[in-house]
Amino acid sequence: MLFSVATASLYFCPFEQTLEIIAEADFKNIELDLFWEKNDYAMAQHLRNVPIKKAVNLIKRSGLKISSIHDGGGLLENNYSTEGFINPSIDKYLNELGYAPECLVFHTPHIKGRNNPDLWKKISDRIVCSIEKYRKVCSYVTIENNTSFKGYYVPLTSPEELNEFATQNELGITFDTTHYADIGIDIIEAAKLTRENIKTIHLSDFVKGRKHVFIGEGELDLKGFFEIVDKNNLSIITLECSLSSINNPDQFMNFNEMVSRLKEGKTKLMNFLK
Repeated sequence: MLFSVATASLYFCPFEQTLEIIAEADFKNIELDLFWEKNDYAMAQHLRNVPIKKAVNLIKRSGLKISSIHDGGGLLENNYSTEGFINPSIDKYLNELGYAPECLVFHTPHIKGRNNPDLWKKISDRIVCSIEKYRKVCSYVTIENNTSFKGYYVPLTSPEELNEFATQNELGITFDTTHYADIGIDIIEAAKLTRENIKTIHLSDFVKGRKHVFIGEGELDLKGFFEIVDKNNLSIITLECSLSSINNPDQFMNFNEMVSRLKEGKTKLMNFLK
């Protein structure tokens, strides 16, 4: 099992500094979150305007290994094709890296408009076909459970539906603790329903109205969650959480404070796994 930090957890830092902080905190692996921007949505903003070749060279120089790549896309351009589902930079990163990460993580698609299960049935096979080639690249291709998204229909939000989809299409699941909590789904019950297919975890805590809280500072029973997860089936646990304290979410943190916070997060994670 690998332990990593999602680079997007430090999206507010320059990308090079993000890598330095993670390495200094004694992590060996990262989940590389790819920059994506559309309408009001943006992810991994610290990679905006960073050439792919430069980003890859910075990662290599840092000594960190990419355990997974989080595609970060998913916003479909229209209701008739899969355009927009896959981040257009993912192939360029894979070509530049020179090695395959353990896992590629894709969002469930976001379809503009109201709930439309019939439309999802029509395009779900095409979604699967669009990621088929990546099965040959890495050990696991996973679909991440997602929360609701204003103005969009998000399929597979229920654990039962996601697990059925993953099983039918031989995909893994990236279990995001905050995303389930945000839509009122108990993470322990969700883990029971998806246990057989959970390959990676995006780990954070949650308090009503606050997503991606630093682990151990929210309301989630993370220790109980890990008692349900099949650890022998699990490939990667990724810290994807805010580093600031829940009591001071807007606090400024210097380099050493962020390193210390990541080390604290790793210690807490190890205790959850005992």
